[in-house]
Amino acid sequence: MQFLNRTDAGVQLAERLANTLRASDFPAPYCIIALPRGGVPVGLEVARRFGTALEIIESKKLPYPGQPEFAIGAVSADGVIVLNNDIPGQDELNVQEKRKWHNYIEQQRTLLLDMTSKAEAQFYRLAGRRKASLKGKTVIIVDDGIATGMTALAAVETARKQGAAKVFLAAPVMSKESMEELKPHCDSIVTLSMPDPFCAVGLYYQDFSQTRDEEVVQALRDSTGFAATTSQAL
Repeated sequence: MQFLNRTDAGVQLAERLANTLRASDFPAPYCIIALPRGGVPVGLEVARRFGTALEIIESKKLPYPGQPEFAIGAVSADGVIVLNNDIPGQDELNVQEKRKWHNYIEQQRTLLLDMTSKAEAQFYRLAGRRKASLKGKTVIIVDDGIATGMTALAAVETARKQGAAKVFLAAPVMSKESMEELKPHCDSIVTLSMPDPFCAVGLYYQDFSQTRDEEVVQALRDSTGFAATTSQAL
């Protein structure tokens, strides 16, 4: 399955989510949260379908030393840190190496917390908005695709920490491995495609252009105008 772009994926995902929620006992009010930056155009269409403002949770992967594309965990703007349980070579480390590894993770956590908290605050400030409360809400976290699931997991745990009553995770495309990893942490997961074997997320889009900061700010602004006429009724 291939999507034209993130907007197309968001429209399709929004319809699937609406159908899922109609058949479920997950109550309103719903809060739609996107993971910047690529998840924002997808989440915007979901927020439009649900007639509610879009929110964001900034979450960044914690990279393996010397291998920035390999996520060993993730950190959110709320200070939540999650770690991959299957990091190669961990069982073979001696005491000194374990101490170095712990120090590396702590350094990265501090760095990423600073980056994510500043970025999230900046997006809301430029959009002229305040972050909404998640307390007691059914939260739907949206990304453009989930490969390892680390940043998504950090967002899920952040939503729990902020008082969400239920947490959905939704993405147009997702790996089978991430689905299995994330299931125990979510009340429900919705995806349109789960190819096996799974390739890079961008290969499932005809247009996978980088989402700019300005688009994130504009999405936060635009979504405040979505009328709630079709939202909580679905």
